[in-house]
Amino acid sequence: MALNKTQVKGLKEDEKPEQAYQPSRDEQIIGTYVKRRIQQLKDYRSSLRIEKDWTEAEIEVIPDPLKPITVGKRFEADQETGLRSRLVPIGDPSQQWRSQNSDPILLTKIHSALSIIIAQNPEGKGVPLSKQYEESTDIVYSLWKRNWEITNSRQVMVQFAFNLFVYGWSVGRSFPRLVKYNKRILTAVDDENPDNNKYEDVENVMFNDVWRQVLDPKCVWIDELTRPYDRFSMNDCYYEIDYSKDSAELEFGKYKNFELIKPSIKQSNTDSQDIKPTDDKEEMSRDDIITFGFYENRTRDIFVIREPKSGIIVYAGSLPNDDGILSIWHTPYVIKSATSPYGMPLWRIIKQKKSLYDKVMNMNMDQLVLSIMKMGFHTGSSLLKGDGSFSITPGKVEQIINGDIKWLDIPGPAKDAVEWLKYIKSGIDDDSGITPTLEGSVTGKTLGEIIHAKEAALKRLNLPIENISDAIEQDYYLTASWMKQIYSKPEVKEFVSMQELVEYEKLTGMDRTKDAEGRPETFADINPETGEPEGNLTAHFLPQLALHLEDRDGKLFESNESKFFQIGRDIKAKSLDWRGVFKVIPKSLLAPSAELVKQRKNEIANFIFPLLQFPPELYAKPVGQLLKVNEEEPEDWLPDTWVAVLKGETDKPGLFTQAEQPPSHDQLFTKQSMQKMAGMGAAEGQSVVPKGQLTTPSQPNIGGGGLFTPSR
Repeated sequence: MALNKTQVKGLKEDEKPEQAYQPSRDEQIIGTYVKRRIQQLKDYRSSLRIEKDWTEAEIEVIPDPLKPITVGKRFEADQETGLRSRLVPIGDPSQQWRSQNSDPILLTKIHSALSIIIAQNPEGKGVPLSKQYEESTDIVYSLWKRNWEITNSRQVMVQFAFNLFVYGWSVGRSFPRLVKYNKRILTAVDDENPDNNKYEDVENVMFNDVWRQVLDPKCVWIDELTRPYDRFSMNDCYYEIDYSKDSAELEFGKYKNFELIKPSIKQSNTDSQDIKPTDDKEEMSRDDIITFGFYENRTRDIFVIREPKSGIIVYAGSLPNDDGILSIWHTPYVIKSATSPYGMPLWRIIKQKKSLYDKVMNMNMDQLVLSIMKMGFHTGSSLLKGDGSFSITPGKVEQIINGDIKWLDIPGPAKDAVEWLKYIKSGIDDDSGITPTLEGSVTGKTLGEIIHAKEAALKRLNLPIENISDAIEQDYYLTASWMKQIYSKPEVKEFVSMQELVEYEKLTGMDRTKDAEGRPETFADINPETGEPEGNLTAHFLPQLALHLEDRDGKLFESNESKFFQIGRDIKAKSLDWRGVFKVIPKSLLAPSAELVKQRKNEIANFIFPLLQFPPELYAKPVGQLLKVNEEEPEDWLPDTWVAVLKGETDKPGLFTQAEQPPSHDQLFTKQSMQKMAGMGAAEGQSVVPKGQLTTPSQPNIGGGGLFTPSR
C-alpha cells in the first residue's frame, strides 16, 4: 500500500467519546474576561448600525434587477400540513414588460479606481530616530520590499482597497506564517510489485516569512476609543478567521485543547440584529469548518486564541510580537467623524443619485418600448368585462363591442431625458471622485491637456490614496518587527555525515552559526561510553536573502541590483533592529504614465544638466530641492561629488583630489569673488569657480574635460 499508517490515520473518523472541556483556573479567568470584552466590542459596533450599509453595498456591487411592481401580498400555505407560513407578494402580470434594470455603477467605479491607485508596489523613505539605527535603515527597507515581492502583496492591497471602497473601512493583518507538512518522496520503484516501492519521509517547508492577509470587516471588532490616523489609540482588537479542519490541525494541532474542538457548518459573519443571514447553499455545503477567534490586548500584553462557539481557550499568553504591536492595520475610505475609525462607504455617498439614475433610465426605456410597440384599442367602452378601464400594455389590442381601432401614439424618449441621465451621471462622478477621465475618457486635444486633466482628476482621490498609504505605513512598522524576530532565529538542519554538511554549505553558500569563539557549531548525540558522536549531525543556519543592497566601504546601501546576503555573516543580527519614521510616497502606488514620466524627466534634465558645470557649493542645494519635489533620488542624477556636498561628506578621503578640493566658506564668499560674480572687474583673487572658466547655463563648458578639471 502506497499510504503509510500516519496518512491513513489522518483520514479515519474520530471514534473516541467526546471529552468535556475542563478549563484550568487561569483559563477560567482569562476566558471570562475575554468573553465579556468581546461582547462589549460587538455591542458597540452594533449600536453604530453600520452593518446595514455594508450589506447594502455588497448587494449593489453586482446588483440584481429592481423589485417588480406588486399589487398585494398573500399567505403561502404548506402543501403537506396546510398551515400558512409566510406572506409573499403577488405580482401584476400586466406590468412585467416594464424595465427594472439596475446599472452596476458602483462596480465600475471601484474597478476603475483599483486599476489606477494600486498599480505597483509602494516606495517609501525611512528616517531613523537616532544615529544607532542609521545603518539599519536601508537594510530594513530592502527586507520589507523583498517581502512584498515574495508574498505578492500588491494583490493583497488590491483586495484591501476593494473592501475600502465597498465598506468604507478596511482591515488587514500581518503575521509570521509557516507553511510546512510531511511529504513522502519516492526513492526506489519496483515495477513488478509497486507495494515494494521505497519512500523517504521529509518535511516540506513551502513558506516561512511574514504574510499579509485581508480580513473580513464584518469579522473584526476594534477598541471603541480607536481614532483615525492614531495607531496608538487602539488598545485591543478581536477578529475571527475560518479554517478547514486539515489546515487548522497543521497550525493549532500542537495545543492541548485542540482535540476538544469539533468542526461545524460555517455560520453567518454578522452580529447585527437588522441583517438576516442569506440562504447561501454553496457556503453551507462544507461541514468541516472551524472558526478561531483571536483577541489581542496591548496594555495587558494578552493574546488569546479561542473557539467562539464553544468558548474553548486554545491558547492564552503574551502578545507574540516582541515590540507589543497589534497584528492588524486599518484605515477609512473618507472620514465621517474625527472620533470614528469607520469611514463613509462609496455606496452611501452615491446612493440617492444612483436610485434616481435607475428610475430615469427605466422610465426612458419604458417610453421607448411603448413608442415602438404601440398599444391599440376600440373607441367606446364596455362594462361587460369590468369597469371599462384598461392597463397600458405594448402591442396589445383590447376588444370592445362596436368600436373602431385606434393606436395610442406615444412619442419616443425626448432629448431632455437623455440630458437628465447625463446630468445625474455627472453628479455621481463628482460625488464619487472617480471621473470619466480616470475611467479612460479622453478630455483634451493635446497630450498636455490630457495629462493635466488626469492629474486634476487624481486629486479627487487624494484622500483615499493617502489613507491607503497610511495603512501601508502601519504594515511597515509591524513587518519590520516581525522580520527581526523571524530572521534572527536559525533554521535547524540534520545531516548524515560531516561531508554532507560541508557539501551543503558549498552548494548554498551558507555558513553555520558560530559559537562565542567564532568557531562553526555542529551538534550531535555523544555516546557516553566511547565519547564519540553518533547518529545524525545537526547544524543551525540563519536565512539567506536576496536583497537590493550594495556594500560601500563596509556599509550597506540601497541598490538597483539584487545580491545574496546571509543574516549573521553579511548582515549582523543587530542590524535588523530599527526605530524611525517611515513615509510611503503616495504617487508610487499609481499607474505610471509613460508619456508623463518621460516629459517630467526631460524637464528635470533640461534644468539640471546646464548647472552641473558649476561648483556644487552654489547649486547642489537648489538642485537637491528640485529632485526632492519631483521625488527623485540625487544618487540617480548627480555625480558623487555633488551627492557628497548634499550629505555633508566633503571631507571623505579619496572623493576630492587636492586640486579639486572645494573652497571653504570664507574663500568662496570673499569681497573680490563677489565683485567678480557681479561683473565689476574686481582685483585678481580667489575665484568662485576654482576648476574652470565660468560660463553661463546657455553655454555649457563641454570641452572642459570634466566637472573639476583645472583651467587650461
